[in-house]
Amino acid sequence: MTPRVVLTGVFFAFALGLGLFAGAIPTLMRQTGLDTAGLGLALTLHGAAYVGAMTVGGRLLRRVEVRRLMRGMLVLHALVFVALFVAGSPWALTASLVALGLTAGTVDLAMNTDGTALEHEAGRPVLIRMHAAASGAFAFGAIGGSVVASQYGAPACAGLAVLSIAPVVWALTRIPPRQPSGGAPSVSGAGAVEEGAARAHLGLPVLLLGVVLGVTIAAEITAQMWSAQFLAQQAQPNPALAGAGAALFAGCQAIVRSLGDRLRRRFDDHRVIAVSLVLAALGFAAVALADGFTGSVLGFALVGAGTACVVPCCFALVARQAPQRSADALGVASLVAGVLRLPTPLCLGFVAATWSDSIAFGGIAGLLAVGVVLVAWMRWRATRSPAGRSTAPPPPRHPAAVPDKAASRSARAGR
Repeated sequence: MTPRVVLTGVFFAFALGLGLFAGAIPTLMRQTGLDTAGLGLALTLHGAAYVGAMTVGGRLLRRVEVRRLMRGMLVLHALVFVALFVAGSPWALTASLVALGLTAGTVDLAMNTDGTALEHEAGRPVLIRMHAAASGAFAFGAIGGSVVASQYGAPACAGLAVLSIAPVVWALTRIPPRQPSGGAPSVSGAGAVEEGAARAHLGLPVLLLGVVLGVTIAAEITAQMWSAQFLAQQAQPNPALAGAGAALFAGCQAIVRSLGDRLRRRFDDHRVIAVSLVLAALGFAAVALADGFTGSVLGFALVGAGTACVVPCCFALVARQAPQRSADALGVASLVAGVLRLPTPLCLGFVAATWSDSIAFGGIAGLLAVGVVLVAWMRWRATRSPAGRSTAPPPPRHPAAVPDKAASRSARAGR
């Protein structure tokens, strides 16, 4: 059993549990008496805990080996799912969602950290396939959670979540721990110049890409966590179909992600992001305007196809803004994205309770349209501005590899 197979299993089990919760939301709302506005508040607190856990988790990983941390947090993650699915009051459900945000955020950070290291060791893209496995698991979980919760009650979903997590916890004990990497080397001389040049690029492009990331993640959260309760109203008297929207969203996302590397090789990242956001905006517009169950489900499927490649493409663009300080650049963009994603469930709950779900979904479509404009402007800036065409300093060359002027002129003449 290789570490890559085990980690793919972690991605799968992690997303399956979240999918079970997404599909069971209508049943949990009836079970606890939580209304739409309360769900928005609970999901907002969940998101805050998630972002906070990812922030603190970075420091924790300096002291705890990543696979050991994953094992421990997955055990807590399974226990939180039990508390979540047996919650009997709005406050119990809200508290469980906050705890779920803490465990999920830490596991998310740990598994992506290990996955990035495995990709670096393999020398080829493997992380996006793990994310594709997670999207497929979320799809199965969403439809399964909807059916199981409506037929047998939400506590039955707790058993499924525990049964999916237990094998990967055991599998993590069968692979060796990851050796900690050494500290960052000191920067001096030419390295200091390169770092100073890279620091200059942590500016407007990184902030704007953070906005695009935040809008996209907000759209994903809406499709994952808000679609079930919306479709439950349209699927009466068959509430078991309420998870179909989240399932098709994640399924289409998994399919497109499996092709993501090919798309990125053929088209530039800006173009992939812009077209993807257009598809996602059209999907939410279709949901907002649909007058039946089928139209809404197809709209959520289009949202999944549209959002599939945006986050990885944004991360790649952010990292290229400052190759020598890519971690700092990604941190800035993630912070901006977190500020935008956190109030999304609360705002959705308020708009849905005050006006309608359709208006709430239309608002998400409008935000995605703003993202399209931002990406189009960034692409125009990159093609028109010399600085934009080369937003990062060129990689340094070893002195021995630098030809003299005469050799350079001869080489150019030969070409």
